Amino acid sequence: MLDRLLIAVALLLFVKTQTKAGEKDYLQRGEEKLNDKIEIKYDRAVRDVLSRAWRTDVVLRMVDIPPFQPEWVTGITRSGDHYHAFEVTASKHIWSVLGFGGGRKGDYHSIHPIIHERAISPSLAARISALWRRVLKDSRNYGTDTAMYLDTDQFTYYLSFMPRERLTANTTGWGPKTEQLNNVAFALANHAEGAPEEELVKAVTKAERKLGI
Repeated sequence: MLDRLLIAVALLLFVKTQTKAGEKDYLQRGEEKLNDKIEIKYDRAVRDVLSRAWRTDVVLRMVDIPPFQPEWVTGITRSGDHYHAFEVTASKHIWSVLGFGGGRKGDYHSIHPIIHERAISPSLAARISALWRRVLKDSRNYGTDTAMYLDTDQFTYYLSFMPRERLTANTTGWGPKTEQLNNVAFALANHAEGAPEEELVKAVTKAERKLGI
């Protein structure tokens, strides 16, 4: 949980120091298009190590690819009428182990997933999915950002909570709307690790107010 708090602090520092980057959201529809062989190999390794996050029971997901810290995913799973918050984090930075960061190349199969799961109520799961839906379905949150970003997190959001619902979008950095999803995602991960449920409820309530729900 301490690592998650440190990442959250880093997010806040970025938003405060890089004001221009947070003025607007620049989501791209679908998952990021990968053409480079290195990117494709890295993506496959991430999905292999963190495969729990791509199982068929996942109805909501946020993938965070940080530049220097271990890759991680959080979200919600559904089994019948029961919902669970989950968090899965790589035990090491996959990019670095693959040798793409300039270091010594290793075997990414030595990296293991650190998984936490914890039940949440159907009503809270529905409220969180409504936040994802509000942001991902609003065309005003999409666009092309001409700014260049170095050492910035890349996020992918996914939602399939309702029947025949499939919403996916990705972005580098974040804006005012995706920031709300990120804040809830951090709280969701903390909940999976054992944080009091009221902290997640508080984060959801704040995001609902910010997004006009």
